[in-house]
Amino acid sequence: MEAQIAALPASDAEFVALIRRSRAGDGEALRHAVSLLEPEIAALSRTMRMETNDAAQTLRTKLIELILNESGQTRD
Repeated sequence: MEAQIAALPASDAEFVALIRRSRAGDGEALRHAVSLLEPEIAALSRTMRMETNDAAQTLRTKLIELILNESGQTRD
């Protein structure tokens, strides 16, 4: 089941299309998908027990891993 993303400035169908294009190797689609989630990344990174910039980068890295992994699971 896919999680609902609050305040996403793209429709669900547009976001799913970005994910599919990202998985097909479209780097621009991947950058756009991550940029759409930057407000959530910023908010979450302020609540984590690490430096804000490090937390944000960790969240971005995991997000990219989730997007590119077709099963939707990380390797951890």
